[in-house]
Amino acid sequence: MDRPLFNLDRDMNEQEAERLLSFARPVRLSPRDCLWQAGDSPDLLVRVEQGLLRARVVLADGREYIKEFYWEGDEFIDFHHLLSGEPARYSVEALEPCRLQLFALSDLRTLACWPAWYHHLLAVQLRIKEEKELLLLTESPQARYQHFLHSFPALDARVPDHQVAAYLGITPISLSRIRKRLKHLNQG
Repeated sequence: MDRPLFNLDRDMNEQEAERLLSFARPVRLSPRDCLWQAGDSPDLLVRVEQGLLRARVVLADGREYIKEFYWEGDEFIDFHHLLSGEPARYSVEALEPCRLQLFALSDLRTLACWPAWYHHLLAVQLRIKEEKELLLLTESPQARYQHFLHSFPALDARVPDHQVAAYLGITPISLSRIRKRLKHLNQG
């Protein structure tokens, strides 16, 4: 799925670009480091320069669900927190060594390009959510996995099996069976 970055060059003059760079806070995370925990108030925009992160929800009984993966070139905000003021409902954790740029939303709101950038972020997020919602509601586990492989071909090798399963809303055992079935179909 296409996850384009906002074209800052098109919508920002040189002075604004310098201001934006002054707002950037570079952060490095090691695998398993959390960018934020459920319950935090993440008032920031995150740009992923390198690495892979996951947004995850852990239920009281220990079951884990992966809301989203973020990788090189992604920009993201906790929209639920931003729009409701409520604490984050999920944690964001590094799966690989990560190099990020963090921008305080209070700083970004002072830029003339912010409304267009925010609109772009909302549009990208809405496309991602609409597609995933329809997949979860209407497609079989096998079709969801095939869509994952087609949409994110590089992620399958970078993400552990149990996390792929948690993203697809299935068990690791179901994912293993689906993979065996697809392998058998591809060989036959």
